[in-house]
Amino acid sequence: MIAAQADSIPNEASCPIHLEVLALLLRSDSRTKEALIQEVPGPSRARLAFFCYNRVHLRSLAFQVAALCELRDLRLIAGTKGDLLYSQATEAGLFDDSDPASRRKGVTLARTARG
Repeated sequence: MIAAQADSIPNEASCPIHLEVLALLLRSDSRTKEALIQEVPGPSRARLAFFCYNRVHLRSLAFQVAALCELRDLRLIAGTKGDLLYSQATEAGLFDDSDPASRRKGVTLARTARG
């Protein structure tokens, strides 16, 4: 229980930016997304990176945000987890989601029902 209190990674109730800005980030092209991320102050940007990282559907955005963070800010927010996120985000091309050929096709219930 004490470890949970020490963990300051945000949850749904504490998104570090306005939800309208988050929605805009999700809909924007890469150039606009980068400009929007740069406008977020450093500590809030680090909190946003962890906020997104903790949601699988926002993981690619988390890496984009973390790549634009100062390592110092990530460390202040989450300690050694900040180091890990920073290293994952800055790996060359490891989390590039712009190549549609690298995406796996999802499985639907209709496909599995047919056998």
